[in-house]
Amino acid sequence: MRSLFLKLFLCFWLTALLSGAIFFLLAMHFRPAHHRLPPRQPSVAAAVSAVPPLQGPLPGPVPPPPPPWHFLEGIGVQLAISALVGGIICYLLAWRITAPVRCLRQAVQRLADGDLTVRSGLDSDHRGDEIADLGLDFDRMAGRIETLLLSQKQLVRDISHELRSPLARLQVALGLARRAAPGAAEGFLDRIEREAERLNELIGELLTLSLLENGSGTAEAAPFDLRDLLDEVVQDASFEAAESGRQVSLAAVPALVAGNRELLRRAIENVVRNALRYTKEGSAVAVQLVEERQQALIRVTDQGPGVPDAMLRAIFQPFYRVAEARDRQSGGTGIGLAITARAIALYGGSVTACNRPEGGLEVEIRLPLRDTASSAPLVPAEI
Repeated sequence: MRSLFLKLFLCFWLTALLSGAIFFLLAMHFRPAHHRLPPRQPSVAAAVSAVPPLQGPLPGPVPPPPPPWHFLEGIGVQLAISALVGGIICYLLAWRITAPVRCLRQAVQRLADGDLTVRSGLDSDHRGDEIADLGLDFDRMAGRIETLLLSQKQLVRDISHELRSPLARLQVALGLARRAAPGAAEGFLDRIEREAERLNELIGELLTLSLLENGSGTAEAAPFDLRDLLDEVVQDASFEAAESGRQVSLAAVPALVAGNRELLRRAIENVVRNALRYTKEGSAVAVQLVEERQQALIRVTDQGPGVPDAMLRAIFQPFYRVAEARDRQSGGTGIGLAITARAIALYGGSVTACNRPEGGLEVEIRLPLRDTASSAPLVPAEI
């Protein structure tokens, strides 16, 4: 925006200067002949000889002739005044022209940040020009996007609620079938139970995601020590990963943050479980908590295949899968990392992912510190 403003300002200002210069040159060229040059002054000797002798004292010295460029002094002052006034007018004109573009740019930035209610506001102040038409088109686009996204969220929320009832009845019927069915059907009933549990987990994640996107349904923020929370998450993850020969290590400092403890626990647990799911068998997942720029920084690194660089941001979107077959085989629903991103953002934090040069994925979770925590050295704890 500053570039466009500067270009317009310089164009207007140079145009004003060029027009003023041409005007003054033409005025100098066509001015009357008796104003072009001052009359030639006779020499001092000729003036003295032409004057008849007078009685009394001689007259004073004759003043020297003015320089030939004396007329430029007045023109230079006029050019300076013209440049100053023209510069001010051009500055205001360029600012006025770029003002609606700046408003439109701010609206686009807010829309990109997720504010679906933003509008350009150009329909009332700028009518009948192309910029006003552009603002109206943007408002229509933003309104359409807001309607579509709200409809999508409402659809997911309604479906999740409607599926809860038949799923509960299915689980009741499954329990009754176990009592009446012979032993040969036990394997099929176990499969039905696993699928029902997975469906129940998916519905719960959908409801959680819907509440996070609406900014409702969360408890009030309360301060707690993030290191204690990480210790609980790592202990649970290590217990589940022991069967596959995987391990989880923790190195953390005390860090006081504020938020819904259970919601943040689930958000961090999703990242740790995802790392355990894809790290190599017999390897370890490293969890580290440090303080950095008044933030609590959690790093979760694995030794898995990583994620293509073009998909590092997309993995935090709902239902996004890097590899469809691999994710379905591992039991992922594609919602866990989306819940993590929204839960962390709810308390002013951020989540990013990057591929490590030596292999594997590293996920960084940042949360603002509630208070200045102790800067004790890292305390490694192999779980």
